[in-house]
Amino acid sequence: MPKLIMRDAQSETREVLLKPHANVLGRDATNDVVIDSSSASRKHARITVEPAFVTIEDLGSSNGTFVNGVRIDRQVLAHGDEVRIGTFEIRFETEDQQYTVIHAERLPTVPGMLVDLDRDMPTVRETPTSRRGKL
Repeated sequence: MPKLIMRDAQSETREVLLKPHANVLGRDATNDVVIDSSSASRKHARITVEPAFVTIEDLGSSNGTFVNGVRIDRQVLAHGDEVRIGTFEIRFETEDQQYTVIHAERLPTVPGMLVDLDRDMPTVRETPTSRRGKL
């Protein structure tokens, strides 16, 4: 089961197990993962846990969501990725991930994998094929 190792500005650490499907992170007490930081939005980001992929998506926050030091809108997470939301430093860990960080970086270049530019998420679509000698 994927988890987050969260460290706040006072260096206090806690571990949070992620549930399957959507996990909303933010300052609001009704979120799945509460981030007690004034620089975090009430609904800051969403981590979605699927069987093969775990993705993180910024929910239009004012101060942004960062993965490995880069501001993101949406990204696939890999074991060991460092996420920053507000004053929290968060390490993503998973033991049962079906791919490595190298595989995640190559997703947009795999034949048959297309990136929906509006959603920035990989989707599988059959590559058109033609028969020899026919158009």
